[in-house]
Amino acid sequence: MSEEVKAFVRPDSNVPGPADDQNLHPKIDPRDSVEAWFQPMGYSLRLISNSQAVLQAAEISFAGFGTARPAKEPDFTFRFFEHDRDDGQLSQPIFRLEGKLLRQTSGRDSTLLACLDTGLAYGQFSGTVLTHQAFFRWHFLEMALFMMLEFKGLMGVHGAALVKDGQAVLLRARSGGGKTTLAYAGARHRLMALAEDVVWLDRRQNLWWGTPWSFHLLPDARHLFPELARYSPVLQINGETKLEINLEEIRRGSTTFSARPGPVVLVERLAGGKSRLEPISAAAAREAWPAGQTGLEMQLPHHKGCIEQLLRQDIYRLYFGDDIEASVTLLESLFEPNVTFDTMAT
Repeated sequence: MSEEVKAFVRPDSNVPGPADDQNLHPKIDPRDSVEAWFQPMGYSLRLISNSQAVLQAAEISFAGFGTARPAKEPDFTFRFFEHDRDDGQLSQPIFRLEGKLLRQTSGRDSTLLACLDTGLAYGQFSGTVLTHQAFFRWHFLEMALFMMLEFKGLMGVHGAALVKDGQAVLLRARSGGGKTTLAYAGARHRLMALAEDVVWLDRRQNLWWGTPWSFHLLPDARHLFPELARYSPVLQINGETKLEINLEEIRRGSTTFSARPGPVVLVERLAGGKSRLEPISAAAAREAWPAGQTGLEMQLPHHKGCIEQLLRQDIYRLYFGDDIEASVTLLESLFEPNVTFDTMAT
């Protein structure tokens, strides 16, 4: 255990936690806890908690990666507990990162502490935060894991991805540029979905990873895809209203969580136009890449090296017109062997 983590450990307890933090409440008996194991993106994660809400949230976030076996030395250990302090409301989280130490707080009642290089995380959360499952998963559970993955050399990039025969195509666009719509359209018929919002680049195993269990589409997608008529819009944690879709309910076998790297496609909306696909140079792709960024991805120290490797793939620009199926057909052509063309249109 590093010296930084030791600063967060109470010497009179086997449960890691801050020694002097007024935001964390000490009324937790570790004997009430149970553990669960997961294997997100091939890593072992041991979760210890006294809360069924925490365990259920982890099932939603990580169970899709398959059954995990206990490991003698897990890559990640999360000790997440529900406690009795509760402000009764959700507060905008405050994020702090000092070197390898991450801290995220929401109000006075919910705090996450994580040492990113050792894979140790500790948190105490109110019942209100745990009741709002999407809020808890995004701001605490998944955020802790995703930041740790980046310290292990994986790189999360804003994008969607489709897969055929174990190979992926990455779709990059600015927010609202249509990548999620395209990924859903491909997954409902002939292709498989790998990701709708973040694709994880794993140079360690030469794989791309995703969490495709649920898609989030704008409400007007119900006019494009008749099978979505029964879904009601749900308010998201970022204030947007979207449809939350389980792809496996639409088409069984339509998702996969890893695939071999393949072409990169920069998507540009062409409202009122005709879809077309054309190869572009790495230099043009580097210039266009920042338009699709979100969050801190381009500020991470290993971002440049990951993107340089990514752009060694074949690179295309898809002008996404009004005919969605035509665009999907163009994307599907990229999975054919030895495809070469200057410009392809439908």
